[in-house]
Amino acid sequence: MNTARMVRALALTALLAPATAIAAGYSIYEQGGAALGMAGAHTASVHDATAMFYNPAAMTSFDHMVISLGGSWITTRNSFAGSQPTANSYPGFNVQESMKSGNFFPPHLYIATPVGKRMALGVGVNAPFGLGIEWDNPTTFTGREHATKGKLQTLAGSATLALQLNERWSVSAGMTQMYASVELDKINLSPPVPGGGGGRVSVANVHLESSLGSSSGSGANLALLWKPKKDWRVGLNYRAGIDVKVEDGDATFTQIPTGNAPLDSIVALGLPPAQKVGTTLHFPAMLSVGAAWDAMPGWTWECDVNWTEWTAFDALPLDFKTTNSIDQSIIENYHDSYRVSIGAEHRLDSHRYRFGYYYDQEAAPAPSVTVLLPDAARHGATLGFGFDMGKDKAWTIDLYNLALFVETRSTEGVSRDAYDGVFKAYVNSFGATITHRW
Repeated sequence: MNTARMVRALALTALLAPATAIAAGYSIYEQGGAALGMAGAHTASVHDATAMFYNPAAMTSFDHMVISLGGSWITTRNSFAGSQPTANSYPGFNVQESMKSGNFFPPHLYIATPVGKRMALGVGVNAPFGLGIEWDNPTTFTGREHATKGKLQTLAGSATLALQLNERWSVSAGMTQMYASVELDKINLSPPVPGGGGGRVSVANVHLESSLGSSSGSGANLALLWKPKKDWRVGLNYRAGIDVKVEDGDATFTQIPTGNAPLDSIVALGLPPAQKVGTTLHFPAMLSVGAAWDAMPGWTWECDVNWTEWTAFDALPLDFKTTNSIDQSIIENYHDSYRVSIGAEHRLDSHRYRFGYYYDQEAAPAPSVTVLLPDAARHGATLGFGFDMGKDKAWTIDLYNLALFVETRSTEGVSRDAYDGVFKAYVNSFGATITHRW
């Protein structure tokens, strides 16, 4: 074992960037109780201030200022079982690992107000990407050299102006400014230890982190709403991709004593110093198209198709500010994905109920399914309930529950991390939005 080899091993295991936590499956579409009650099929029929997210052109139908405030409680459970499709697969057949249950609380706040007879202005704050992972027993976790903990947080602010062209057409245009922070913990392993039977031992903790507010990027949004017939509405909403450049992330490397003096000396010699690290976080463009039908009095059905440009996540460059020799670009090669949603709402005198289903396609190819983000196709079933309160029904509370069934995903023996097996996950999301109309 030589120093160059040790430095190379340390560098390569440190270079799985925290930015990979933004991959498919961690965009947060849970932005309103009424919308999620219909499985997010709301591009054409949105009727509260969450229009700022689902279709800002719909704001031209508001007669008064509308404020919608709420959030979601998202819980996650994940597990892994090793497989052995080839002789060299790691960690081996039926090795069992599990994540700690995750609890996340993304908020949203939207305000929309008419400006004159044909215009409307809206502003909003939300968390459109996020979540994270934390594996149980990090010091013994078999995938610890790739990630033991990862977290992504985003905060986005938007402003949009909508214009009603005539009785049938409305359009909107606006801008979004997004801030992001990332965090990753992992444990570096040594090359095979001489006399140790080819085993590897933990030699260093690696921590990569950037702060929320220090890095941001901006993108445009465009939308339209068309009413071809009395009982039909068609909506389109486009949100451009946003690149957030991280220039001042912090990378720290902390040695783990092994009790093997020669090995510890080599690790100490090759361990990179604490330093700044830069990368670019790619948040994909999204296009939503929906059609809503008021099938009979009190009933609305809608079907939406969403496209997400995950091909933007083709590679991830990393720029270490001190140890330039460990700079690297990691290939991911994600593909664009589609989501199909269908939902219904039944309106009664002072309350309404909703239900829906969606299918969300995976974006990661099998080689990019990792312990940091085991992406897979998803099936979501939702139920929702809303009721009015107060004088003139000025207050509305909308509740939803989403049960998300994630398909089992295999690395198919081609993992880029050489960590092969099957990932399983289940997600549940419960949320509420309070809306007030003046």
